[in-house]
Amino acid sequence: MVLLDQLTVITDELTQDFRTALNIASSIGLKTVEIRKIWNKNIALFTDEELQRLKNHLNKKNMNVSVVASPFGKCVLPSSIWATNKNASLSMNPNYNMSYFDRIVEISDFFNTPYIRFFNFLKMGPITEKKWREMITLLKPYADKAKEKKKILVLENESVCFSDTIANTIRFLNEIDSPAVKLNLDPGNFFSMHQPTTPEAYEVFYTNGWVQHMHIKDARTRILKLLSLFDVVGTGKIDYKALIQQAVDHDYTGYFSLETHANSNLMQKSVDSLKYLKNIIDELDSTEEE
Repeated sequence: MVLLDQLTVITDELTQDFRTALNIASSIGLKTVEIRKIWNKNIALFTDEELQRLKNHLNKKNMNVSVVASPFGKCVLPSSIWATNKNASLSMNPNYNMSYFDRIVEISDFFNTPYIRFFNFLKMGPITEKKWREMITLLKPYADKAKEKKKILVLENESVCFSDTIANTIRFLNEIDSPAVKLNLDPGNFFSMHQPTTPEAYEVFYTNGWVQHMHIKDARTRILKLLSLFDVVGTGKIDYKALIQQAVDHDYTGYFSLETHANSNLMQKSVDSLKYLKNIIDELDSTEEE
């Protein structure tokens, strides 16, 4: 059975104002939120005092954090010609990016969630075997750290990263081979890579026990090779009712997290998307109870 407790939202898909985002989410019935960027600041960069402010707002609404959507690994490889150590760039300075791992673990501890979203590096062109081996070698120690800290790293399949296609995502999860590494299944990102978004295509992820989180955004069309236009969930090309049903059929225990990515009227489109997803969940709940 799928429960409303499994529906969550990345707060900055509603607004950068955390208190307003919580008000909206709780009014729809959500019990948790995913945290990524708040007050125009990446969650990894928050001070202890700022984290306490967030927790105070959460406590007032009796809400919790579902997942820490960290930027870990969404950076160039150290060997990349684009890599730099000269500035504090989470994307172009890999040493700076990866230095935040322990802090991100602390943040997840602070919010009492085991789940941390991560990436497996920006591919910056064709994926070569040399690049692939460097990526795996770099990430294996962090998988071991996560296991030691009792954390689950949920890999987001992302068009600009090494887990761009279904095949490369399967390859990564097989090779990293860690109980502390699972999948943040993002059908919208697969759509951008001209990959299928059907239950049949994702069955391999479920049968291997890899899916632990899902980002939900609905693509209307592609306008460039790796760029899609997203809108209200339920109005695009991805059948989320079927995908959520698949998750339920596999006794999925993770979250369904709205990541609207709309190009305009973001707050309203996120609200409309959450209401659509809540209706799907209510329908599935009532079907299960019959």
